[in-house]
Amino acid sequence: MKRVLFMAVLLSLSCHRVARPGGAKSLVGVSTTLVPSPALRLVVPGDVDGKSAEVTVDPASPITFVTSGCFQRPDVRGHVMVLDPFGSDESYAVVRMDGLSIDGLLLAPFEAAIAEGIACVVVLGARELEGVAIEIDPARRAVKFRASQSKDKWIAELEATGDDAQVLVVTKDPANDWPLLPVRVRQGPRSLDAVMLLSLRDSRSRLYDEVARSAGLRPGLELLEGLPLPDGLELPAELQQLRGYAFESFELAPGFGLANGSIEIEPGANPHTPQGMLGSDVWGRFHAVYDVSNGLLALRRPRVLTSGTRSKCVVGNVTSEEACFELHSNTFDGGVEFTATAWGPLPSGAQLSLDLTNATGTCRVGISFARGDRGRSTHHRLPWARLDQSLPGCVGGFDGVTGVTPGLLEEGSMPQCPGVCAWAHDALSRRISCECQPGARSADAEAEKRLLELFKKALE
Repeated sequence: MKRVLFMAVLLSLSCHRVARPGGAKSLVGVSTTLVPSPALRLVVPGDVDGKSAEVTVDPASPITFVTSGCFQRPDVRGHVMVLDPFGSDESYAVVRMDGLSIDGLLLAPFEAAIAEGIACVVVLGARELEGVAIEIDPARRAVKFRASQSKDKWIAELEATGDDAQVLVVTKDPANDWPLLPVRVRQGPRSLDAVMLLSLRDSRSRLYDEVARSAGLRPGLELLEGLPLPDGLELPAELQQLRGYAFESFELAPGFGLANGSIEIEPGANPHTPQGMLGSDVWGRFHAVYDVSNGLLALRRPRVLTSGTRSKCVVGNVTSEEACFELHSNTFDGGVEFTATAWGPLPSGAQLSLDLTNATGTCRVGISFARGDRGRSTHHRLPWARLDQSLPGCVGGFDGVTGVTPGLLEEGSMPQCPGVCAWAHDALSRRISCECQPGARSADAEAEKRLLELFKKALE
């Protein structure tokens, strides 16, 4: 589980932080949007002395990392030995980081470890996040840096929303201060209690293979081995590609978490404490706040009332099926971007068409959600890469768009776009183009669901 720019310091640095007059020592008060991506990635735009940079945060690392692409001549101050939570230690040069701005806020100079990279990427570590609570709104793809506060205040804030909410205590690895969360993974009659590293940078969660197998969990089609299956049953081709651990529930607290999904496999076992990594495919199903200094993770999402296969969501004073979907959009020169969120479970999947104000051409667009649990969101820009080549009828069709509103909502996902996707349909050529979220390696949520259904039938 090699992670670029994600380490923990083993040896203390020989240099000291130097504050430049006028530079801010804290990110508290900064609010900005995330870099567009179908999957939720906590990456924001920034710049280093006028050079564009991608900036993310890693509270698990007590030092900031920066790529060599941010500098012409790095001001090397020394070297530091660092430890990867999922690997071994390595030596990195230490540089003076000066001129970093985020949302117009210039940060005071600080020390950072430098890693190879052509693009300019900055990963802010725990020292630059002191006293900061990081609030991520997946439905708006926005992040806000707030001041830390007590657990009682976070609980009161969440209770005032009326949402389904929990405040989780994030423990620290005793040797390296890595943020850890206990989870419980259920797969039929088997369950695993694991300690996972909380990552705000990674979009896919992972579980070490030896840890899962020791608890009796089985990956992919191994889940069906030794169980009686119906005579003549031919397993769907997509199930042959499944490699992850399908789960019926993934609990962050008793009765609180996700249902019916999968988690990727990391081969072997970790020589360190974390038994896996918890990414945005889990915490990104909620409106999340991570209070770095106080070690608290506050999660909330709308309450859901379910009757049979129908669900209604409670948002403020509104309780309806429509409240289970949230749509936000912004226009830019030559197109439009939007984020769609399904706060309710979708046992049959769903298609939501989008009405584009002042659009031209023959293209219709929408969102397809494979059947699955609540809290999934996706972000897209129209036109996306190569859309004009795949669907000529879309050329220039989004230039004058001034707004996006929800259109027709239908049950069932679009077969041509498995998973969670944006789709575009050319009415003349009848061709469809999709831009989809990455799912578990070589699989999608539909395949995971089918595997669990077969597993339950075999157990019965």
